[in-house]
Amino acid sequence: MATKKPLLSVTVLNYNYAHYLPICLDSILKQTFQDFELILINDKSTDNSLEVIEPYLRDSRVRLVDHVENKGFMRSLIEGADISQGPYITVISADDWILEPTAFEQQIAVMERDKEVAFTFTDYGCYTSNETCTYLMHPAPESYIKPGLEAFKDIIISRSPLHSGTIIRKTAYTEIGGYDPDTLYAVDTKMWAGLCLVGKVAYINEVLYAYRIHNQNMSRSKEVVRKSITEVLDLIDWSFGLMTKEQRDSLGWLYKKAVRRALASYTILFTFQFNNLKLGWYYFWIAFRMRPAETLLQNTILVLLLRTILGARGYRWFEKMKSLFSSRTRKRLTTEAIHVGTNS
Repeated sequence: MATKKPLLSVTVLNYNYAHYLPICLDSILKQTFQDFELILINDKSTDNSLEVIEPYLRDSRVRLVDHVENKGFMRSLIEGADISQGPYITVISADDWILEPTAFEQQIAVMERDKEVAFTFTDYGCYTSNETCTYLMHPAPESYIKPGLEAFKDIIISRSPLHSGTIIRKTAYTEIGGYDPDTLYAVDTKMWAGLCLVGKVAYINEVLYAYRIHNQNMSRSKEVVRKSITEVLDLIDWSFGLMTKEQRDSLGWLYKKAVRRALASYTILFTFQFNNLKLGWYYFWIAFRMRPAETLLQNTILVLLLRTILGARGYRWFEKMKSLFSSRTRKRLTTEAIHVGTNS
């Protein structure tokens, strides 16, 4: 008798993350949505990962793929997608985890209601190794389902969807050719950009996932950062190349903005999300060396200077005051407009 295929396939990628595996695997197996398979790829770990994994194999949903040689992140990522049986797929890094037991349930419900949704992502928190939250990522003020091209306008700038936990419709994944094996540092951003052009995008305004920040994912050499920025610039060209000429012409402003944002991304990420001003300046210098004019012709240098002069607390106060002033200004202008309209 044929075994029923699961609705969702979850791939967990592990390389020497034995210490983090229990919270990751427990958070998946305790989901209220149960119709999934868990493909656990152990990429020839040299720590005690297999010892940690062994008790979890008693759950029939867990399938271990134990590599006899290290294949690396990209090959493991593609392998997980290739062997996934469900019409929906997602990846969770072994050092990340799910914060809410209803995460899968909420995301799958959205995609089951609207068959045109290519992927669904959520808010997430950035956490230290000891699981202290340092930053919450809220890409939009409220949940939405948008036409892909509309969502693309936000995502190509913010690149906010977290790879861990974003659920993809596998037919859409196949339509764009899957993960690009030649893209090493911007693989998730290229995936989101491509999917935006083949279907709708759903976003859930709840913090459902946790992204762990530690030395292994914070340390980036100058050459790696240069290659990463180059890959993002290339994928911007690639994604705009998939559009019609009319779409490209109408979105010329977005192309320029996306390029500027790509150059500033590491600076903003490490200055504010990772709270490392020294690395923020370091990555700004790398971007400046690559494209001086486009790096300078934006607000990043002013933001960095303010953050350096005011410090973290002072800069937060400055942003609070700026937001308060903007809110009052908008309120005053609205009141004046109503007054003028009433008297006209």
